[in-house]
Amino acid sequence: MPSSKGVSAETTVKNKKPNGESSTRNLKKRRKNATRICNKILVKSALVAKSYSCDTCNVSFSLKRKLIRHVSVHKYICDACNEKFESRNKLKAHVASAHGPEKYPCTACDHVSNNKWSLHDHFVRKHTEEYKFSCNVCNKDFKIKNDLQTHINRSHSENPPLVCDICGHTNKSIHALKCHKKYAHHKPQFKCKLCKRRMTTQEYLDRHMQGHQTKERVICPTCGKTFREKYSLDVHTMIHTGVKPFICPVCGKSFSRQTAQEQHILIHMDKRPYLCDVCGQTFAQKPGLICHRKRHPGPLPPLPAVSVKNIVNDFTRDYVQRHCNDKE
Repeated sequence: MPSSKGVSAETTVKNKKPNGESSTRNLKKRRKNATRICNKILVKSALVAKSYSCDTCNVSFSLKRKLIRHVSVHKYICDACNEKFESRNKLKAHVASAHGPEKYPCTACDHVSNNKWSLHDHFVRKHTEEYKFSCNVCNKDFKIKNDLQTHINRSHSENPPLVCDICGHTNKSIHALKCHKKYAHHKPQFKCKLCKRRMTTQEYLDRHMQGHQTKERVICPTCGKTFREKYSLDVHTMIHTGVKPFICPVCGKSFSRQTAQEQHILIHMDKRPYLCDVCGQTFAQKPGLICHRKRHPGPLPPLPAVSVKNIVNDFTRDYVQRHCNDKE
């Protein structure tokens, strides 16, 4: 039978063994935690050391999101002063405040639009021949789809007419009612004694009168519009008289201005006289070149001057000669 001393010694040895295993496990855990912390430190230091550079101006950033935000600065550039902006809205606000509202002149006539979409619609309405859209009710043709929709809403709508609350005049649309009230009942108070135009404020009227005294000399007897030269008045008067002396020899369409006739004749020609000075692409008409050049980034040089008068004259002369020979 074992002695009590032997039993106690064996028990002591058994108790010490689990303590040794526990200390080993703790040591491994501490080493593992230390390794994990070191890896985190190394990864963080590597991220801090890494930089992101802008390909345009070579400015470096520690974070990728800062680079992305910076790159947007190079996207929106003012064509007038080359100042850079982060968004399209900021660029528009800068242009409006620093350079005035942007204007889009028509290359075929004297019309000026406030935006390129209205300029496009104007050019299609006034300087093209194709009627792509037709009303299913009255078969009236239109060049622009929006004009067709407006026609349907005004002429073929089943809604009851709108009545003017001042005089009882009936109108087919809200737009027609507003125009009626504006011109029939709410005329501007300040009236010019020379051309009968009306202004909303005395300041506008005074500024208008200065134009009569310093610049504008010739007045249209029909509408009161004033011009600096008699030639401009003569051209303008054709709007009221309907005289269109410039006729296309191909299709017979007439125009009140020779420049409009020349741009129209280019449609019938196979030549493309307008060349893009950036990429070399050619166009038959000047508006096509103008719209195309806006796709090229950055400030561009002024549009090269192209005279189509000789080209159009040669084409017209050859066409008339061939046409006369065919008749003979």
